Amino acid sequence: MARIQPSSGNAFAASLLERSASGYAGLAASLLLERSPGLRDRHAPDALASWRSNLTQRVLELAAALAAGEPRLFTGRVTWSRKAFRARGQDDGDLSHALRALRDVLAEQLPKPAVALTFEYVDSALALLAAPAPAPDRSELDARDPADRLALAYLQKILEGNVVDAMAVVTGAAQNGLGARAAYTDILLPAQREVGRLWHAGELSIAEEHMVTAATQRTMSVLVSQAARQPPTGHTVVVAAVSGNVHDVGLQALADIFQLAGWRVIFVGSDVPMQDLPTLLTFFEADLLMLGATLATHIPRVEQAIRSIRERCERTVRVMVGGAAFDEAPDLWEKIDSDGYAPTIDQALEVGARLVGLTKG
Repeated sequence: MARIQPSSGNAFAASLLERSASGYAGLAASLLLERSPGLRDRHAPDALASWRSNLTQRVLELAAALAAGEPRLFTGRVTWSRKAFRARGQDDGDLSHALRALRDVLAEQLPKPAVALTFEYVDSALALLAAPAPAPDRSELDARDPADRLALAYLQKILEGNVVDAMAVVTGAAQNGLGARAAYTDILLPAQREVGRLWHAGELSIAEEHMVTAATQRTMSVLVSQAARQPPTGHTVVVAAVSGNVHDVGLQALADIFQLAGWRVIFVGSDVPMQDLPTLLTFFEADLLMLGATLATHIPRVEQAIRSIRERCERTVRVMVGGAAFDEAPDLWEKIDSDGYAPTIDQALEVGARLVGLTKG
């Protein structure tokens, strides 16, 4: 579906959906279970609560997509849910039934001006679900590749309870020629992606995922403290994620790599209130802000944060965005008035250097 420019109509529909997400989701969940008694049995004993939660998230994602005028933010999350259902052995046809129930509820509950806009996005997702399912995700790690072998060994030792040995796998490789930057990009971050895939497929518990994440944060602290740094660039970067975004492993890795490249780094972390950013950027005399977002529902906050910075910051600061929320629509960064986007850490270094004038391009 072609990209749709946001309008006052989009903002109106998005606002209604966001304010009443739980109510619309509750009505849709009740309608879904009324229409499909077998579905209630498959998701017993908490079918109603489970589907209300699922559909509340769908409504919030729909609101975020409408606010941005970007259908891919919604269809991308529906695709993710479909993969998760299939990976866990669940019937992904239930997602279609749930979206149709939501569509019918919105047809009754929303004012007519908002219905047509909303239906464009929902119908795009339903068409996607009607198409043949993509092949299931497979591990990105290949035991034939030396770096991937290290990532697999690192994960195995953590999941066996040998965190110290796991850390030694990575720090030893960094000291023996791989280097700190490659240890991040070729071992730790691929290992984190593999953990996400395993959790997605139901092969890893939340507790195990948290255990790996904690070990990765410890390992990064050791790597950055031991690694040599390039000469100072004379530039300051602030690394943060907007409120609601609680994932910070990628942010920490980004901050560490910029630090090793000679930048002065102010790592604020995740879940930062947008009203605090202009003052913070001014106080630290920042040249660049790296702003991360993981979910589609974070995009409106990113846009609001950028608007606040443009209006209130006492100095000119270039803003670069990144994170999984932008990966479904890599041209979205232009629409929210940021100065650049990078899908990887290596590209973030390149784009950041260009934005502040360290390199030309």
